[in-house]
Parts: sequence; C-alpha cells; structure tokens
Amino acid sequence: MSEGEGRYRQFVEASADCMKELDRDGVIRFIGGAGCLALAQDRGGQLVGTPWIEVWPEEVRAMVRRVLDRASGGERVDFVSWRQAPRGTRRWWEVMVAPVIAGDALDHFIVISRDITERVELQSALESINAVLQERLNETVARSAVASNRYGTLLERLESEHGARRDAEDQIDGLAGQLEMAHRALALAEAGARQVQKQQAIGQLVSGIAHDFNNMLQTVIVSLSGLQEEADALTPHQRRMLTYAMEGTRHATALTRRLLAFARNQPERAEAMDLGEVVTGFADFARHVMGGRVGMQVRRPVVPLPVWVDRHHLEQALMNVCLNARDAMQGVGDIVVDVGERPLPPHDDDAREPRAPQHVFVSVSDEGGGMSEEVRHRLFEPYFTTKEGGSGLGLAQVYGMVAQAGGGVEIESEAGVGTRVRLVFPRYAGPLE
Repeated sequence: MSEGEGRYRQFVEASADCMKELDRDGVIRFIGGAGCLALAQDRGGQLVGTPWIEVWPEEVRAMVRRVLDRASGGERVDFVSWRQAPRGTRRWWEVMVAPVIAGDALDHFIVISRDITERVELQSALESINAVLQERLNETVARSAVASNRYGTLLERLESEHGARRDAEDQIDGLAGQLEMAHRALALAEAGARQVQKQQAIGQLVSGIAHDFNNMLQTVIVSLSGLQEEADALTPHQRRMLTYAMEGTRHATALTRRLLAFARNQPERAEAMDLGEVVTGFADFARHVMGGRVGMQVRRPVVPLPVWVDRHHLEQALMNVCLNARDAMQGVGDIVVDVGERPLPPHDDDAREPRAPQHVFVSVSDEGGGMSEEVRHRLFEPYFTTKEGGSGLGLAQVYGMVAQAGGGVEIESEAGVGTRVRLVFPRYAGPLE
C-alpha cells in the first residue's frame, strides 16, 4: 500500500459515515468508516463480496434495486430507509449512491451511508408533541363553539362579552398560526441541515482524493523532468512524446489544485479580475464535471472585462448554473457560455457619442425544454425545486452571490427551446493587478 493510499484509507476509516465501493453489478468490493460499526462488529469487513442489495431487508430491496438502476443511468440518487443492526435493533440510514463513469461507461458506484436514527427518533417525538398540541387546540375550539351556542343570545346583548369572545377567537387563530409556522420552520431547518452535512462529506472526500492524486502527479513530474535533462539521448519521437506527457501532467496538476480550491470552504475575498479569464479557466475545470456527453463552448471578447468579485464564489455560482443546464438537457447537449459587456444608450444631449459600458455579464445557455412562467418567477426562492431530490438552494445561492457583488440575475426561457441565465456585474473602474 502506497503512502497516499494509506492516508486515504485513514481518512475513510475516521469518517463517521459508512463508505462503500460497489462494482457495476452492485457487489461490495470495499467498505470502511466508523459508521460501519452499526452494520457489523468488524466495520463490515465480512460484507466484501456480498451483493449490496442483500444487506437490506426484504421489504425495501425492490426500492434499493430501483435506486441502482437509476444510478446505472448516470444519476446520483439519495434515499432514506431502515435496516436491522447486528443486535436486532432497527436503525435508519440516509444514503447517497453516485455512479463513477469511465469514458462513456459505468465503472463502479460510490455509496455513502449516514446513521440518522437519533434524528428520526427526534422527529417522531416532535410529531407526537405536535399531535398533542393539535388535540388541545381542537378541544379549545370545541369548548369555544359550545360556549358560543349556549350564551350566544347573551353575548349579542352585552357588548363587553362580545369583545371577550372575539379576543378568545383571535387567540385561537394566533395559536393555530404559530403551530403552522413551527411545522414549516422545523421542515426547513432539517432540510438545510441535511444539505450542509452532504456538502461537507462530499467536500472532504473530494479534497482528500485530489490532495493524494496531486502528490502522485508530483512524483510523475519529477521523473519526467529527469528524462528531459537527458533529452539529447532520446530520439525525436521520444522527445515529442515526453513533451506531451509533461504538458498532460501539468494540466492534471492545475486541475487538482482547482478541485481542492473548489471543495474547500473559503472566506469571502473579493478582488479585481478579468471576467473572461475567470470563465475560461472555470470552463476547463467544468468540462470534466459535465461528462463526455455534454459539450461546453466559451465565447468571450479579446479585451479585458474587469469585475470586483470573489473568484471562488463566482466559480461556485457558475457551477450551479451549468449543472442546472446539464440536468435540463438530461445530460446530452451543448452549453454555450458568453462573456461580454452591456452597451448603454448615448447621451440625450449628444446621440453621436455613446457612453462607455458600465456592466459586464456572463450567460449560460442550454438546449433543454425551458420552463413555465410560474417556475421562472419562483426560481430563486430558497428550497423551491422542480428536481427530484434537489435541495432548492443552488439558484438562491447564485442570486445571493451576484447581489452581494452589486449585480443581478436575468432569466430568459422558452418552452421547447431552452434557457439562458445571465449574471450581470458592475464593471470595475480600477486597474487589474
């Protein structure tokens, strides 16, 4: 086992989750992580070679089989289900199944499971409390109705008693409203917590893999550099192949560095930069994420377009928009990214002299099915989503990032034609460093 593989295994074993690697047929070929203690006393080692579907009880195997079928088609699937622990207790699991594509074919699956039994039990307790509160509310309403029928004539004659009844009804309405708000707040808080946990786990996994891969690349670069020092002893064909190898490793090193930067949670740090250069660099990284069946074309002017933004947050916003475009095309099609400036009309007093543009933009266009007017108006609402298993936070984060930079987001969509999302920023007047 290499030093990089050892560090990677230590990272997996220290995780509170249970991480598994399945072959294309769904058979477990690696399992690790502290979370696997809930499956078996030796962290699940005896499960290697077992079909993953057989780990689940008979009642949920049909659902698990559908999950693997969907993941085989290139889709990442999340679900929650129960499973018996070795001691016979029932445990609840939150599971993420992600396919790994090599070329255009499925190579294997990555499965990350998290024990959420305590959270489910807490949810059950909260629902019981809500049921008791609802029952008491119903009793209060019933008593109020009985009192109203019994003393209705008297309340109509006495103005003060009428006011007392009205106050009681207002209090009941207020209690019902507070109960509904509590239900909604609980649901939103749980959804947000689940999304944060998933992002942290995936970010840690990506960061660890990219770090070890970058170290391996450094060894390759050192070896190739040694060959370059003795290039005179090589044939012209060998020197040409050596040059191609060096260029490929440098490109791979740059890609892993960008992957590390993208996976880390970095503080806000705005600076002056050329929007066209940022988008071009981002596109080189994004093409690897989109998959081989999605093309990406970048069109930008030769002149610089200065903006004052946080590069990391801008790349995250662009990634969210591009992933939505890919999903809208169902993973097949072309994405066009345009970078440009928005010209302003000329002065009213002299129409012959147009004013200098004060805004620049980057737009992402897809060939998907478009969206309805109702969906377009709710697109930036937190937790609003039209995708199964979506969090509804991606475009809300995009809107927040652009608004913080002083810009805005524009949506153009036509059913059956596609969608264009345009991020508009103020043009930075200072120099580019």
